[in-house]
Amino acid sequence: MKSGSNGLMTIDALALASGMTVRTLRSHASRGLLPSPIMQGRVGYYNGSHLARLTFIREMQSAGFSLSSIEQILSGVPDDAGEAMLHIIRGLLAPWDAEPTTTYTPEQILSLFGASATLESLTEFADLVGAEFDPDGNVTVTAPGLLTAAAEAMKVGLTPQGVAAAGEVVVNSARKVAACFVQLFRDSVWSQFVEAGMPEEDWNRITGIHARLQPLAVQAFLSAFQGAMTQEVSSALSEELGSGAHDVVQRLLRADRGASN
Repeated sequence: MKSGSNGLMTIDALALASGMTVRTLRSHASRGLLPSPIMQGRVGYYNGSHLARLTFIREMQSAGFSLSSIEQILSGVPDDAGEAMLHIIRGLLAPWDAEPTTTYTPEQILSLFGASATLESLTEFADLVGAEFDPDGNVTVTAPGLLTAAAEAMKVGLTPQGVAAAGEVVVNSARKVAACFVQLFRDSVWSQFVEAGMPEEDWNRITGIHARLQPLAVQAFLSAFQGAMTQEVSSALSEELGSGAHDVVQRLLRADRGASN
């Protein structure tokens, strides 16, 4: 229970207030996610900052962030950060929320990949989608969008090995693009904001710029990829078909536009 009217809580009271078990709280503390309690004699007490941090952890997990990712985020946050600061941090991360972790039953996997899918074929890109298999054949993945894309690619005839290799290139390229845009934000906006003392009146401007980064990055990446794909297909067809390549490329492009309409 709470200790008097000073807002301090025992670990049992903190567990009740946060909706977590005492075991989970101890696990978070062992990972450094939960700061040390305030000691009064031999008893440790917790306050509103501890509760705010646990709320932040729960919200981040619900958004699909792993505990390792949350640990990295919180490593630079003061132990006494209150609800307001953690809310701001959560807002900065909102546009980049990871996909929610999804668990598929064997029947769902069969429906997703088709009757020809086997466990062996799925393990080719298990690391790519963060897949974990349980004894009942269920598959839990951290990147369900990649899993769906891999399934569609295999359905049209691409090999699991090829899909895994292509997926790795996509993921690595995406990481480089993401790192580039994040560094651009840090150099162009964030560093000056920090040097100015992070004035309260500038927070809306900073979060607004940050929120625009994702659609801008996606638009730039998609535009560049579309152009690169057209060039690569044209080059490959030129090698295969010679002078007839141009007509084939135009037919492919018309078919793609028709399929998207």
